[in-house]
Amino acid sequence: MRNLYKYMGMALALILGLMLISTIYFTLFDLQWLAFLAGVLFAAVSAMTSQTAKAQWLVARRTRQLERNKEQLALEITRRELAAAEFAAAEAGFRLVGDALPAMIACVDREERCSYHNRAFGLWCGRSSDRIDNLPLRDVVGNAIYEDVKSRGAEALAGKEVRYDTEWPHHGSNESVAVTLLPYPPGAAEPAGFYVVMAKAGAAAAAQPAGAPADSVGNVVIVSQESGETVYLESMTEQLIGGSDPRDRLVQALQEDQFILFAQKIKPLAANAPDPHCFEVLLRMQEEEDHMLPPGGFFPVAERYNLMGEIDRWVVRNLLKRCAGKKRDDPAWRMPLYCVNLCGATLCDIGFPRYVESELERYAVPAGNLCFEIAEPDLLDHYRDVHALMRALRPLGCRFTADAFGSVKVSFAPFRELKFDFVKIDGIIIQNMLREQSDLAKTRAIALACRKIGVRTIAEFVETEETLARLRDIGIDYAQGFGIGKPEPLA
Repeated sequence: MRNLYKYMGMALALILGLMLISTIYFTLFDLQWLAFLAGVLFAAVSAMTSQTAKAQWLVARRTRQLERNKEQLALEITRRELAAAEFAAAEAGFRLVGDALPAMIACVDREERCSYHNRAFGLWCGRSSDRIDNLPLRDVVGNAIYEDVKSRGAEALAGKEVRYDTEWPHHGSNESVAVTLLPYPPGAAEPAGFYVVMAKAGAAAAAQPAGAPADSVGNVVIVSQESGETVYLESMTEQLIGGSDPRDRLVQALQEDQFILFAQKIKPLAANAPDPHCFEVLLRMQEEEDHMLPPGGFFPVAERYNLMGEIDRWVVRNLLKRCAGKKRDDPAWRMPLYCVNLCGATLCDIGFPRYVESELERYAVPAGNLCFEIAEPDLLDHYRDVHALMRALRPLGCRFTADAFGSVKVSFAPFRELKFDFVKIDGIIIQNMLREQSDLAKTRAIALACRKIGVRTIAEFVETEETLARLRDIGIDYAQGFGIGKPEPLA
């Protein structure tokens, strides 16, 4: 660039010189005029030389600034790499220290999801890391502990440190814990979340008699004889599962297929219904049949030990396996529409859609004959998870039912983004509609709204012909209940 300006100045001076010589040669000017022209030439050459020198100086200055910027950029890149390495080392050290601490630590963000936990917390919950991180706190610790933390979490999210002592249910007993909620980042006006630090109450543990039961991390648990829930779970465990370790007994039942699939008919109320053969799939445990206990008594035990998600997978796998076997034995057999209930833990399981897809491929069963029922409370609590689940399974052909609709409130807001195939009206509304005018009006309104948005309706808990006739008049599409048919073994 410097040489370019230099040569341009020289070329311009040469051109002016040639013009001057040509003027002298071809014209007869006097000496005074020639002196004037020479002065003009000198001034022009001087100006060009000055401009060239200034341009060269600016170029040199910019070049030096560019070189300094390059040096500073290289220095900043080096500092950033060093900082990243130091941060990674500090994070690894923090996790190492956190995992070594006996206190349970979990980090909860503003969306109430667990963004971090240490080893003690995972052992206390009885869950692996992939079933804790990025999952809602409610699904990880249960409703009771979630409500307790949530009631004080607003203070932590406002930047205030919160400390309190309480008792939390754990493994069938109440456990005294000292809880600290620490907002992070510290000092922020609006923290991004908070740490939950939980320590077992030492005094209470010391007061426990020798030989008291211990939990998975070796801490003595405090059994509350006053807890009705604990007494119920212990009684059900003893009658139903018959062992001192109910979790292992349920795991064994899953591994050895000691559950029984039942099906209850869902009857179409119109002659031209698009799905004339529909059933809801229900589940019983073999011990319930053997001991003549009420169906579903093992569900509270399974929820306590975080096994409901595994049970949902067992139902899907064994239902599809049975359908494939039925088709193999009788090629003319046509699979009806089977409705399978999903629990809240399954809705939050990011691996469940892939599991369903693999089982459908494995047994070559049409996905359009598989319908998943999602209870309204779970739909409201896990809206984003339901949205992700439907987005993953709908392209395969799977269908969806909003179950127990109206049990919480009658709201069609979720239907703006979620495309359901069926709405199952809560059974309490159906049972009362012949006695309560408000429930009858509610049933009519739900039926009308569902017709407008293209969703078919199912009335559950239908027990009498009078109820069935009124449902036909209202325009309900399907009915289910003991008045239609009792659950029977799928086999």
